[in-house]
Amino acid sequence: MPAVRFTLLPTSEPALEEVLADLFVSWSIRAGVLSVWVSEDEAEEASARLGAAGIGILEREVEPERDWVAEAAALQRPVAVSGLVLDPHEPPTADPGDRRRLHLPAERAFGTGSHESTRLALRLLLSSVPAGGTVLDVGCGAGTLALAARTAGARRAFGFDLDLEAPLASRVNVRRNGLDGCAFWGGLLESLSPGARFGLVVANMLHEEVGPLLPGLAALLPPGGLLVTAGQLVAREAEFLRLLERAGLVPRRLASEGEWLGTLSVRP
Repeated sequence: MPAVRFTLLPTSEPALEEVLADLFVSWSIRAGVLSVWVSEDEAEEASARLGAAGIGILEREVEPERDWVAEAAALQRPVAVSGLVLDPHEPPTADPGDRRRLHLPAERAFGTGSHESTRLALRLLLSSVPAGGTVLDVGCGAGTLALAARTAGARRAFGFDLDLEAPLASRVNVRRNGLDGCAFWGGLLESLSPGARFGLVVANMLHEEVGPLLPGLAALLPPGGLLVTAGQLVAREAEFLRLLERAGLVPRRLASEGEWLGTLSVRP
């Protein structure tokens, strides 16, 4: 459905949360201009509420419907990391050369590996995959990191996610790439059996999401087992390193890309 964009004075922004509370809207301020987007079927209601609150509409414009998934997919580019190429397109848009290719299209709102934090996780993961060992991808999304680990020599790769669409997308990608030795499910960390152990655990998650899980993730590692994290902010590096140490993990390697931090830690 097309969206309607209202242009308002930036001083109106504090009142929007209350005035448009139960409508499906979003807004942003750029270059001193406040833009509010609302679905076309709620535009008249939104306009009436703004008027009743004394908020003037400077401009109103109908924006055509867009296929955001298709547009995002078109912007995706193959990502080359170590001996692997993640290609969202079929047929391939790049020659992988001597690298192994994984076909991971942008589907179900999951990324394809092009985000900085995913690239960080891949760099640290692919340099550390235990040959013939087991890898667990926490918050697996479309299974990118688990599939990369399996391709790089892990005997088995597992993944789980709170989003119940994630294991479905991951299983599709397993079949799409002709892999085996992978398993995915939806659930919490507690869905694992108490005795589960993995040679390497990887979590590409925000600081607030992975921080509380670190003691539990450390317990999944045997002595010498590795934890790869990405998705934390470089600006909070010292804080995150303290969390790793409190969980009984010893950081071995740090990496960064843009504002994002990646870590490789070991359980002594």
